[in-house]
Amino acid sequence: MRPATRPATRPATRPATRPATPATLPATPATLPALAAGAALCLCLALAACSSGSASPGARRSTAAGPAASASPAQPATGPAAQAAVKAMWRTFFNGAVPIPRRLELLQDGQQFASFVRTQAKTSLGSLVLAASARVSSVTLEPPGKASVTYTVLLGGKPVAKNLTGAAVYADGSWKVAASTFCGLLRQAYGKKNHLIPAACGS
Repeated sequence: MRPATRPATRPATRPATRPATPATLPATPATLPALAAGAALCLCLALAACSSGSASPGARRSTAAGPAASASPAQPATGPAAQAAVKAMWRTFFNGAVPIPRRLELLQDGQQFASFVRTQAKTSLGSLVLAASARVSSVTLEPPGKASVTYTVLLGGKPVAKNLTGAAVYADGSWKVAASTFCGLLRQAYGKKNHLIPAACGS
């Protein structure tokens, strides 16, 4: 008789371990629209800041001298013409292809946010926001000198934040995006990183 042989045993193997993934904060349906709008707005401003920063010194001088050389006529403050002016202003402000000096002119107290925009230019996500735009659904005038705007933010022609509500103010003969609207979008976009929000937004 042959001696009994034991079956070959395989060395024990440890179950494969998956690399740990960083924890992420859940995004709720309620916060997604504001996050998308805030991100789009900040990045569009940053992209415009990059494009304006590459301009030649001569171009910068001519841009700065423009308003002093020829002041624009005052925009209408009431009626359908005022509503049309608010719509046009809103679309321009949310257009990433518009140079940053022009867009700051369309923001209430815009120069107080200039340094913040320059900082954002260093963290731009580039071509993603080239197609960012805003579609205005309605403008409701709220005299004196205020308007409520319902709008949608689009990236690449597709809506990323629908039926948002913002405010416009009439100052120095023209309509501007209210600083409170701009700051509200920033607070939603940055969340707990409130130290990044410009001081002009207050506490």
